[in-house]
Amino acid sequence: MLKEFITDYFTYLDVIALLWFVAIWSGYFLFTSKKRNNKPNLQYYLDFWRESWALSLTKRSNRIMDSQVINALIQKETFFASTTILILASTIALMGLRDEVNSMVVDIPIIQFSTTALWEIKVSILIVIFIYAFFKFSWSIRQHTYSAILLGSIPEPDTDEEAARDQALRLARLSSLGAENFNDGIRAYYFALAELSWFVNPWVFMLASTWVVGVLYRREYHSRALKLLSTKQN
Repeated sequence: MLKEFITDYFTYLDVIALLWFVAIWSGYFLFTSKKRNNKPNLQYYLDFWRESWALSLTKRSNRIMDSQVINALIQKETFFASTTILILASTIALMGLRDEVNSMVVDIPIIQFSTTALWEIKVSILIVIFIYAFFKFSWSIRQHTYSAILLGSIPEPDTDEEAARDQALRLARLSSLGAENFNDGIRAYYFALAELSWFVNPWVFMLASTWVVGVLYRREYHSRALKLLSTKQN
């Protein structure tokens, strides 16, 4: 039964490429989740600076700049959420363009000819990735909206220091959760670009998936931005 399904809809190489894609994305997600304390990454140090920012709120009463920071985060996330909806609409439209695309690339040797079923599977996975990204971006928006409420609830300086510190740390940690969801949405964009290479052929798909993980790892664990955030500046 499985053999007939693969023969009708996929090649074995397509199955291997898809499994590699799923494994490398989920593997990198687990790696960043479990290794965060043992090998701090960009998000780890940003969380530290968010706490530092939030605690500074307890020492000043003018918080206009801080509300603008949160508004800027919400605007950025709203932009990506709205853009994702537009991309989703365009991706759904790809469903009916198989024949047109195949006719344009028929003379290119490295391009894999897609059957109707395989084409629909490729496009469907792309749609699922962007739906996942939209939910991550929209949840990030809500979490930063809640952060704005927490900002307003932090007591004025020299009134209730313990309550102010507690509320400030809640704000920082809720904002960090929002940033983490936003980061997951951005990663989905990277992997969506890798999945697009499946339309070329499965080998390119596997190579692109591996390359994306390499780029993400380099930026999150060995970038200049990480060095700036993690070391004392003279």
